[in-house]
Order: sequence, then C-alpha cells, then structure tokens
Amino acid sequence: MNYNKYTKDTAAHIKDLFSQHPEKQFPYHNQEHTILTVLHAREIAQYYALDDENNFIVTVAAWFHDIGHLFAPLEKHEEKGAEIMTEYFTANSLPEHLIPTIAGCILATKFPSHPGTLNEQILCDADTYHFGTTYFRQTDNAVRQEFELRTGKSFPDWHKKTIALLRLHQLSSPTTASNSSTPANN
Repeated sequence: MNYNKYTKDTAAHIKDLFSQHPEKQFPYHNQEHTILTVLHAREIAQYYALDDENNFIVTVAAWFHDIGHLFAPLEKHEEKGAEIMTEYFTANSLPEHLIPTIAGCILATKFPSHPGTLNEQILCDADTYHFGTTYFRQTDNAVRQEFELRTGKSFPDWHKKTIALLRLHQLSSPTTASNSSTPANN
C-alpha cells in the first residue's frame, strides 16, 4: 500500500476543507492547530518507532481529528471528524480494516480523553502537546476565546478551569497500551 500517497492526499483534502470554510476558522481549532498536531503525532510516532501502517494511522487521524469543528457543534466534532474520514477513505479505496482504527484514534481525543491503544495515546498526546510548552499561555487564551465565541458565554474564572485541567491531565504511558485496537486494562 502506498501510505505516502494516501497521507499527501489526506493533507491536501483537509487543507482544502479549511480553505472552503474560512468563516469557520476558530481561534484555536483551525488549520494551524491541525498541522501542529500532525507534526507532533509524527514526532511521537517516531519516538515509538511505529511501523509504516501504524505511523500512517496516527498521521491521518491527526489530519482528521478536528475537521469536524467545521461541520458540527463543539461537543460532537470528534464524531463528525470520524464520519468525514470514513466517507473520504471509503470513497478513496483505503483498505477497509484501517478505517475503524483511524476512527478510534479520532474518537479517543474526546474530552476527557480515554485512549486505549498506543496509537490513540499518541494522537491524544499530540493534540495536547502544547500543555507542556511555553506556547500554552497563547493556546489557552485562544481556547477561551473560542469557547466564548461558540457558546456566547463569558468565562471570568477560566484560569481556575485551566489549573484544574492541567492538574487532572495525565500523559499516556506506553506500558498501558499496545499498538492493537484492543483497549488496555487499566
């Protein structure tokens, strides 16, 4: 299978969807965040020396993980992203057995995340990579702006929610999951 062709075509497709919907570019969940998540997913996947198939799964899941924001409410964007991915890959003849695994990675990013496989953990960690960087102050502000924009509500105690989020956030452990699609026993 030509993973590189599917990956390049996926990247072009997602970028095209973002360009078709400039009015739905949110302060945080946008093309820039998607590209950064892809880069971080590749970095983490390289660390774990994933084989070609699993590297492909993690990478294309990263491309699709937030595309649902363009087409669905905030709380349903993962499901919509998995649906868009399924339709896209079904139409483009991706081997059928890969689709549920990619969808599982996308759905694992739903907050609060509960990744069950190493691939799901990698995508969740790539999606929250900014938590451990100095870039977090900017991303946290962008997320707050987006929540205010999308809900019409003000969040004067956002910083308290941010601190609680960081305290509750748990980095994935490679010993709690495998590359299989079977959830680990925790």
